[in-house]
Amino acid sequence: MPPGGQTTPPTNPGVSPQAELEERRRSNRNLWLAVGGLVVGLVGGGAAVAALGPAINSDKRDQRQEDRDLKEQAEEDALEAGLPLKLTPGVSYYGPSWYVNTTSYGIDQLNGHPFKEDGGDAVPSWAWLEKNWTPLSATGLAVSVESQHKTTVLVQALKLRDVDCSLPVPDGTLLRPPEIGDGGEGAPPLDMGMRVDSARPVTRTVEGLTLGGPYTRQIALDKGDAREFRIIFTTQTRACSFQADLLVYSKGKQYPLRLPSSWGAGGKPASYTFTVAPPHKPYKSHYVVGTANMLVAVPDTDIKWTGQTPAYTGNGEVNYG
Repeated sequence: MPPGGQTTPPTNPGVSPQAELEERRRSNRNLWLAVGGLVVGLVGGGAAVAALGPAINSDKRDQRQEDRDLKEQAEEDALEAGLPLKLTPGVSYYGPSWYVNTTSYGIDQLNGHPFKEDGGDAVPSWAWLEKNWTPLSATGLAVSVESQHKTTVLVQALKLRDVDCSLPVPDGTLLRPPEIGDGGEGAPPLDMGMRVDSARPVTRTVEGLTLGGPYTRQIALDKGDAREFRIIFTTQTRACSFQADLLVYSKGKQYPLRLPSSWGAGGKPASYTFTVAPPHKPYKSHYVVGTANMLVAVPDTDIKWTGQTPAYTGNGEVNYG
């Protein structure tokens, strides 16, 4: 009996102290079991998360690879749906050996001027020639082609478009620009050409700047194959402007690929219109480029003609005035 002779009243009236004590013990055990289960659950959950980490990372890697595969497939589909050949500037042709202009430049206008290969169109340079002068008798280009389609691509022939042979024949100044060596490629370029002012232009073989018989070859290119083509256009009786296509066969279809007449920055086409003039003499003034890349006026006697083809036979030692 507690001090003072009083007893502690039971927590639950009508329940013996012994039964109440047992109930408390059971409650405590359940509480500890619940806490332990929670702890075990937390620990087990952490282990599960840790175990899932590599799987999550693997899924991310798989997704990145799938994204790359989809991008590559989209690029491949775009190539297959596009043109069969990619065209870029070639290195084996630098333009005609002679140019002609309707203007007759006198001795003091251009004589002694330097020819700047990389100059602008306001000074004697390649850009100046392209803007102000017309190729005499033959012009053309070198173009590198790379096959883009999975199936074999056949390079077949040339085709002219927008031909205008009613231009006046130039009769002014004749000029020969400085010579540049060829590109020195390991594989020789494939040559083909056309006579623009013929009644029925057909693709022909080429030897130098001379056209031969009909071109009968077909060049087969598998995906990734690349070749250089050197293409020559000539005229004999009329001055002409025109555009030209390279005809290519792929996947049951013929594609006309427009050929650039000149290239701009980054290897992009700058123009598609060619001009060419027939051989014509006499000219009112003659210029050649001497050993120092200077424009030198020469007398008619230093320009020799073989048929309709000019050649400079002087020594270039002319007083610049």
